[in-house]
Amino acid sequence: MTCRCVFLLIVIGCITCSFTYAQESTGIFAIIKLDKKYKTKGYGRKVYTRNNRERFLIPDQALIGSAQFIAIRPMEHDLRALISYFDIIVSAEGMMRLRNTITALPDTELILLIDNTVFGRISTRSEEDFKLNKITIASPIKDIDLQWAHTQLEEIIKAREK
Repeated sequence: MTCRCVFLLIVIGCITCSFTYAQESTGIFAIIKLDKKYKTKGYGRKVYTRNNRERFLIPDQALIGSAQFIAIRPMEHDLRALISYFDIIVSAEGMMRLRNTITALPDTELILLIDNTVFGRISTRSEEDFKLNKITIASPIKDIDLQWAHTQLEEIIKAREK
């Protein structure tokens, strides 16, 4: 009987550890920058853009994970500026973590990762957005990649609400 209890505790511990250290596939990540002479092994993981043109090194855990995404606003088009954009509404905890990171490390570069694919960079200069707990994602007008990102994030939020 004691062996079974110990075995059960070991199995539960392994399952818990695997969930704790699982890599997040969607969220806002800080980019890790290393000199080229250093090997990247042990410093994070590599992710790529949809067209595989750019590669980024990021930590396993997101600065703001997808669980911190509360809502996504409908896509809007600004014909004067020739951009399309949507807002991601983030929890107060996630936004506080983002503000603290930007204050402590003002040169931090951020990316939006969706299903292990880099969608784009996020400007840390838009302090007005951060006051309203939102992050604006913009792209050239009627960009199909922006539509893809909006759809993916919408599905992630809807699936979590069920």
